[in-house]
Amino acid sequence: MRSALLMLMCLHSCVSHGYRIENIQQCGAHCNKGLLCKSKRSFSFARCKKPPKGLQDNVFLNMSVSTVMKCEGRQQCSPFLQVSSTLLMNEHVKGISMCTMAAGMMERCRTLRFPKAALKRLSARQVEVQDNCFEVGVGQDLRVTLKTLPEFCNSSVSKTHNVPGCSHVDLQGNVPECIAGKITYQLDSDRRELSVSVTDMLENTDYNLRLCHKGYLCRGTGAYELLKKEDPVKNAVLQYARPLPCLCIEGWSSVFDAPRIQVCPFKNNMEELWSGVAFDSVQQILSWEPACQTEVVVTLCQKTGESVCQNLADASQSVTKGKVLFSTVDPHPQLCMKFTTKTASWIKCPFAGSNFTAWDIGVVMENVTPRLLVTSKIRPTLSLSVCRRTGPVACEEHNDVITFTAVKYQSLVPNLSLSMCAPNCCIQARRVDVKYAAIVLHCDFRFTATGEAPGSVRSGPPWESACFIAPAVGVLTALLVAILMLGTALTTIIVYQNQCGAKICHDISASQHNAAQCSTSVHWPSPGSVNASSAHNTLPPTHYHYPAFEDIPNLENNEKTNLLNWVKKDSTV
Repeated sequence: MRSALLMLMCLHSCVSHGYRIENIQQCGAHCNKGLLCKSKRSFSFARCKKPPKGLQDNVFLNMSVSTVMKCEGRQQCSPFLQVSSTLLMNEHVKGISMCTMAAGMMERCRTLRFPKAALKRLSARQVEVQDNCFEVGVGQDLRVTLKTLPEFCNSSVSKTHNVPGCSHVDLQGNVPECIAGKITYQLDSDRRELSVSVTDMLENTDYNLRLCHKGYLCRGTGAYELLKKEDPVKNAVLQYARPLPCLCIEGWSSVFDAPRIQVCPFKNNMEELWSGVAFDSVQQILSWEPACQTEVVVTLCQKTGESVCQNLADASQSVTKGKVLFSTVDPHPQLCMKFTTKTASWIKCPFAGSNFTAWDIGVVMENVTPRLLVTSKIRPTLSLSVCRRTGPVACEEHNDVITFTAVKYQSLVPNLSLSMCAPNCCIQARRVDVKYAAIVLHCDFRFTATGEAPGSVRSGPPWESACFIAPAVGVLTALLVAILMLGTALTTIIVYQNQCGAKICHDISASQHNAAQCSTSVHWPSPGSVNASSAHNTLPPTHYHYPAFEDIPNLENNEKTNLLNWVKKDSTV
């Protein structure tokens, strides 16, 4: 089991990264059979010669091309091309020429000559030759050709070779042009910040970080940071505006033609793309512009269920970038936009949930006869008909179809009879003065014996009801204000009377009225003697002065006793 797992891991590595790249210490030419070989650069523009007699057609028996790597230190490696072949020696062949050619570049050759003494000794024998001093670029497509020296016609062989790119595991951290660094990030959605860290970057160089919108090119958003090579920790904080799927963190070293790495934190957040639908109510244009470059089909549809939206005829546009425009659109709540990509579809209804309804139809009773009522805040041209429902938005029309133009902010009763409505009866309405409109069905109108239509539309538009409600609210408000003012006046009078004081006289005896004179005085406390709380909650104290018994003549003993008891009782209260 363990060996099988190791084989699978090895197979995955081979498939993902290709063959392993050999690391060489020195480049040069090599030959077997004790043949001393040396190679050097050369250029040849001469025409090929006619092959001599005795020269076989297949001088080169085989040919192989591979990529090797030569390193001079950490992160200082370069790729080279290694060409090997087995050739059949002949006294007419003085050596071989190995040439490479890339697109847009001149042919580069290296020649390898054989010693004259070995030509006769090794004639008709197979010799293996190899040269690995062709310095190449990462990801280059090359054509490699082997020729004889001198070059005889029809004796050369060629082969194409692709140098591995920076995705190869052996080149990623060793070749400078493949070292882009590793980017990690932490997301703060509340602050809309990305905390970015960079590791494994090219040593002794500054590093650039920015946010960009990925497309054919990555267009910068303005968020940029330069990490200095002297900084021990390579961190930065980048602010973003919207979590778009094409928003990426891009990093690269500050060297010429440096490779760039891109990490896109919101690449699966496709829902963010479908916002930004706009409607021009004057020109009746519905528009949408993608914030990211993406292949999408935009279609107008009519929503008939929770996740069902039926496409309108001739209402689809394919877009990669640029604005999508739909002219003369009826802003109905059921009219939606469907966005379809290669993987999924999304439905957005820009007019759903809006308090503004451009036009509406309903049923009212007039002399126990149902009548159709049309209200509108615009001036649409409508087509109305009575039909029998056959589907969610499908209806079989009768012959009586009327077309009329509604008046803005006025109710209209079209001449459309509803008295013969069947159980599946519907009123089908649609605007005919626009290019894109939803088909509106009002169905199941059932009338009671009292002339009411349960579930039917109100008897008048909202602006008509407001004409009666507003005056009533005004009258009630005025009445409440008058009652409040009257209560305030009465309260003021009562408080004033309580604060003025009064004289209190007590009849001591009916027969001795003159002797029982009493005097009363009201004393207000001096300023500052009463605190603020007691001043508002209690009235000023009242002091009573009673006459002395000596001043009251002709009192009997029992009367004096009663008076004394009354005075004592009153003084204790």
